[in-house]
Formats: sequence, C-alpha cells, structure tokens
Amino acid sequence: MIYNSKKIINSKIEHIVFRSLVFIIISLFAEYIIWKRITLNYQFQINIIILSIWILLVELVLSFKRMFKLHPINYWSSFLIPLTFNILYNLFIFKYLNIYFVNSILSTLIITLLIDYESGILSSFIFSVYFGLIYGFDVKFTIALFIPSAIIAIISKKIMRRIEIFLPFIIGSLVQMLCFYILDLSDTTYDYAGLFVVYFFNTLITMGILPFFEYITRVYSDIGLLELGNLNNPLLKKLTLKAPGTYYHSMIISNIAESAVEHIGGNTILARVGSYFHDIGKTWKPSFFTENQKNQNPHNKISAKLSSLILNNHVTYGQELAKKYRLPILIEDMIVQHQGTRIKQYFYKKYYDETGIYDKEMFKYPGPIPQFKESAILMICDVTEAMTRSMPDLNVNDLTEKLDDLIQSLFFEGQLDDCGLTLKELQMIKGRIIRTIMEMNHKRIKYPKIDQKNLRR
Repeated sequence: MIYNSKKIINSKIEHIVFRSLVFIIISLFAEYIIWKRITLNYQFQINIIILSIWILLVELVLSFKRMFKLHPINYWSSFLIPLTFNILYNLFIFKYLNIYFVNSILSTLIITLLIDYESGILSSFIFSVYFGLIYGFDVKFTIALFIPSAIIAIISKKIMRRIEIFLPFIIGSLVQMLCFYILDLSDTTYDYAGLFVVYFFNTLITMGILPFFEYITRVYSDIGLLELGNLNNPLLKKLTLKAPGTYYHSMIISNIAESAVEHIGGNTILARVGSYFHDIGKTWKPSFFTENQKNQNPHNKISAKLSSLILNNHVTYGQELAKKYRLPILIEDMIVQHQGTRIKQYFYKKYYDETGIYDKEMFKYPGPIPQFKESAILMICDVTEAMTRSMPDLNVNDLTEKLDDLIQSLFFEGQLDDCGLTLKELQMIKGRIIRTIMEMNHKRIKYPKIDQKNLRR
C-alpha cells in the first residue's frame, strides 16, 4: 500500500513537471520569435511568475475536480492543448499583426465547452498573465485581456448549438474594446476594428477545430454530444437492426435518466446520450437478453457460468466498441459502470441449486462501480425500467416501494459509494423517476366500437 502511494505521488509529480516544461519551452520560443534572442534574466523572471501561478493555482484547483481525477490524461490534454495552441497562435499575432489584436476567445471557448467554465476562467487567467508579462509586465494589459475572457467563459457554459458561439464573440470583443479604452491602452479606430475582425476569425476557427479536439481527447462538449446522439449514428443503427428490444429499452431509459439528472442539476445531455449507448455491447448475441427474446430463452440450454460470462461480455464488448469508435470517455465509463459490480442473482442462485456452491466472484459484473452522478443515475434507471416490465399493474405505491428497496440495495451493496450522490439527491431522483415512469405509462381511455358505416363521410 505504501509502495503504491509513493508510486502515485511520483507519477503526479512527473506529470506536473512535464506540464511545467511546456511553459518553459513556450517562454523560450516566445522570446526568440519576438526579439530574436534568449536571455537568462528574462526567462527566469517570466517563468518564475508563470510557473508559480500554474503550480499554486491551476494544478491545485484542477486536481480537485472529479473528472481530472478519473481521466487525468484526457482532461489535462483538453485543458493544456487548446491553451498552448492559443498562446502560440497569439504570439504570431503579437509579432506580425498588432499587440492589441491578442485575445483568448479560442482557448477560453474550447476549454469551457469541453470541461467547464471554471476551467475556462483559469485558462484565460494564465493566458492573460502570459501576455501581460510579454507586453512588459503590464498589469493593465493583463486585466484588459482577463475581464472579457472571464465573461466569455461564464456566458459560454450553457452553449448547446454552434450558432450560440457568436454571443460570446460579440460580447467578448465589445468588452475588450471597452477595457482598452477605460485603461487607456488604445483609442485608435484601427486597433478596435482589427480586434473585432480577429475575434470573428478566431470564433470561426473555434467552431472548426472543436470537433478535432473532441476526437483527440475524447472529452466532448454538449454540442459534440448532441451530434453524437443523432439516431442515425452507425452504432445506434446497428443496435436498431440487431437488438431492437435493447434499442427501445435504451430510448425509454434516456427519458427517465435525463429527467432525473435535470432535477439535481447534472449534465442532462450526457445522461441522454450515455443512455443511448450504454447497452451497445448487446449487439453481440442479442438473443441472450430478455428484451430481445421472442420464444425460447437460450440460457436454459447452457450452464449458469457460461450465462454469466455472456452477460459480462455485453459490458466488455461495449467498451471495445466505445474505444474503436472513439466515443466520449465518459460514455465509455457509463457503459462499463452501469452494472457496477453487482451479482447476477438469478444465475448465482441457479448455480447454487445445481452445485451447492456459493461463488459471488464468478457472478459479478466486471465493474467498476459508478464514479460520477450521471453514471449512477443510469444504473438506477436501468434496473428500474427492467423492474417495471415485470409489474402487471403499475401504480405509484408499488413502484415507490420497489424503488426504495432497489436504492437501499444498491446503497448497502456499495454500488453508490464513489459516485458523489447525496441522500438528499437520491430522494429527489427517486421522486422524479417515479413521476416520469407514471407519465410515460399513463392509461388511455377505451375507445368505443362504432360501426364503420356511421364513420363514412
């Protein structure tokens, strides 16, 4: 245990050192590009400030974010690559166009859309400080860059359509012009007109390269998730053709999960799209899953052990498809986590009846247990939807009782230990799930039978 802890700490230190080296290299490149020289004094001054802010602020804040803990490579890449790219890109604007055309909309927008607005603000602060130092250690210039960038991050956090990206472009460019004017940095029409044009151009670049960052890092924006959730997606079409029952099951769960996640302020788009893909592994041997069975159950002809392996495979094969098609890393998580490490009770009991042996490990799903709220809610909704199929008379009282038992069972099995859901949120989720299911299964009036002759015009 001590050895593993030391190994983890050493690995974190190595990653911090690597990320710090990136900024040292950028500083060397910046001085050479702009002034055609490299001096020890300048490098020491600029790097001591940038690395102090980076290590004491950015590394510290982001290390506490759940997604950076779960997938450090993916999320650090989605933070560092856009930021580095934008700094280098603006160095050329500084050198060959005009210092007053420099702006951080490109990296701030991409990081906000991929991760969250807090990360976007952090990236804009680093960007602003960097160019403030290059400008001559000028605090006013740093402020003039940071204020519009922070505003861009805040107003971009709910963007779900590409056309909406033009709102932060308009507001950001106007605020930066205003900052330049108030701080007496520039008051020429050329500077303002040029800044507006560069802002517009950078916004177009952002819209164009965002899908490439999503594909490279497998961290998707809400825009990318919505495009991925198109029902004409090859994987979903494959699910429709090979496992139509599973497809229908996934569509129902997506409505329930989205409603529940919305109620606690989670990512509803992730919940919906993740629900679409969570059972994609059932395209391998779909007839072994009840929702796709018509007459015979093939499990009756094989051993309980083999049945358990086939059920496990829908998780592992689903993960393989997620990697192959480069689905978002969080959707891959939802595929492998939606069953957690639960025991397949039916086959566990069947094996005991046949052999007299209790073997929990043999009948556990491979896991891991849910690591974030949307994944845990998917697990609850998945089991609840399957449970409602076996209820002959669906009513609020019975559903409430069964859902209470289910959540209690998941809680005591330890399936909800790592997801971050509170007891209050579980209560909120339960109420919304019951309401959504009852609304989806409302009874219709019985239509009277009328002679067709009386219906003719």
